[in-house]
Amino acid sequence: MNPIVEKSLKHMAWANEEMLNILLALPDEAMKFSSWNPDWTVGKIVHHIVDSQGRLISRITSQLPPVECPEVTTADSISDLLPLFKERDAHIFSLANEPDQMHSITQNGKKVEFLTSTVIAQSVHHAAEHRVQISDILANNKMDVLNLDSLSFFRFESSRNK
Repeated sequence: MNPIVEKSLKHMAWANEEMLNILLALPDEAMKFSSWNPDWTVGKIVHHIVDSQGRLISRITSQLPPVECPEVTTADSISDLLPLFKERDAHIFSLANEPDQMHSITQNGKKVEFLTSTVIAQSVHHAAEHRVQISDILANNKMDVLNLDSLSFFRFESSRNK
């Protein structure tokens, strides 16, 4: 596997787990915080990340998407998602070794095609963009607890060298 791809996927899994551990320590009300769109709460975004992982995996494996995971309404409900996050992050990592081939899927009612590498790259990007969104929502609600610098590649590398 390309070392950049490998590091990106390992960082994604590490950053997802770090974020979830931070969210576990918050009061339940934090899962209901939102920004400009009240439908996209912290809990809904966490739920969306893990559900999307399942859909991205299904696009590469040509299997049906998994059943939607439970909603995140309390901090404790995040502990139920931790194993699923780890499992899906590991599955995405294993799929990065697959041949880079075209996959046909239906997206928004239209048939589209994407390479395996595109779907893998999207999984990394998608998780990162939503970690940023969660960090921002929490900070805007006076809970500046998810410092993105603490989830950087540099911090990731430092944590592995201890």
